[in-house]
Amino acid sequence: MTNTKQNTPEDAAAANPNAVSVRIKPKAMAKAKFQRRHDFRIGKQPAYVDEDRTELNRHLMELRPLPDIQRENETLRKRAGRTRKMKSNAAVTTAGIITFGHTAQEVFNQLPEEMQDRAFRELAQEIAAQLKTSLEALVVHLDETAIHAHFTMRSYNDDGEPISNAMRRGDMSALQDLAAEVMQRYAPQIERGNKKQARLKAGAKYSDSLHRTVKQLHQDLPQEKAALEVEIAAMSQDINEQKASVAKTQRHLQTLEAKAVLTEKEINRKETYSRRLEKKQLEMAADMERLEARRVALEATMAQEAEAIEVEKQAVRAERQKVQEQMAAARAAKETYDQSVNAIEAVLVEAENETLVYDPDTGKTTMQDPTPLKDTPAKLRTQIVKLAKRLAFVESNLFARIFRLDEQINRIRAFLTRNDLAPEAKNEALEIIDDAAEEEPDLGKVP
Repeated sequence: MTNTKQNTPEDAAAANPNAVSVRIKPKAMAKAKFQRRHDFRIGKQPAYVDEDRTELNRHLMELRPLPDIQRENETLRKRAGRTRKMKSNAAVTTAGIITFGHTAQEVFNQLPEEMQDRAFRELAQEIAAQLKTSLEALVVHLDETAIHAHFTMRSYNDDGEPISNAMRRGDMSALQDLAAEVMQRYAPQIERGNKKQARLKAGAKYSDSLHRTVKQLHQDLPQEKAALEVEIAAMSQDINEQKASVAKTQRHLQTLEAKAVLTEKEINRKETYSRRLEKKQLEMAADMERLEARRVALEATMAQEAEAIEVEKQAVRAERQKVQEQMAAARAAKETYDQSVNAIEAVLVEAENETLVYDPDTGKTTMQDPTPLKDTPAKLRTQIVKLAKRLAFVESNLFARIFRLDEQINRIRAFLTRNDLAPEAKNEALEIIDDAAEEEPDLGKVP
């Protein structure tokens, strides 16, 4: 057997997303019929099946009639020297399923369809050969959340022994080795799954060995729920048949008990009926316990599915809330920016129009329309008020200096009207006044 590429030690405690997995289970006639209807999409199917994609399913091997398989099982038993009649609830087929971890699934999906089918067929045939039985059916499902294959085998091996009895401890582990070996012929990246005991020894908690991500739950739970529903329906039908059989035996027993005198043959028959009734009641009670356990498992699966959906919804809600908060923050920042721009523009316009006034006696600055400034946030408003006060103060000082300069020029003009000044000095003084007037138009010129 080739190397199955075991995971690195640090991953030994975790489930292997690169793995292929195989599961098998014996099926009595009623359960085999339900499984056949599910595998080949006969009649009403579970809600998780996408009917628009059902036509994509690939039937690689059609199932021969179940009664034919059952008769072959009986022939094999007789050939092996078993003279006791086969039980009515004996397994007719062994159902199997081939699935992948989410990473292995992505790898397998990249293969051409012909190669996928060849891999599924080769693995199913080698499993049947290893168990010394015959492969009876093989179908690939593409109308569910993940690609997988269902296969059916005869429930008795070539030695006339039920497969469930013939399988020894470690045989299921060997099937996982075989699954990895076959799949690696087509996709070397696919690996063997981590053994549960190895994972536990590597430090994983038992609950961790059962943990799956929300994505994995969405892939796995619908299949598990459907399998449980099929199993529960089959078990319910078996129990109904058992109840009818118990009732029939009870009627026979009551008929004998009603007689006052019994013959020896009737006494023996009564004892036989009593033993048979007790046995049937015990078997039915055990089956009803198993049925209740499966119903509890179904409820747990549905609760787990609901929890996974709720976790996903919470994540979506949290992400939506985060986006909404970011958008609100962006809108608030834009609004603050617009308000600040409007307030600054208002201050500059009033400064230009000389309506921004600074009172040196009180140290206060006033605007003709302070509304734009009042609309800004408090912290920003304080900063803009400081800017306005600075502009008003500078403007006030500038005008005061201009007024003082005008006053000095007027005094010079008055001084130049004197008759005792030399003409050269008077002309030079007039040139100085003209130069000052050109630099500041508001100062005016000497008439």
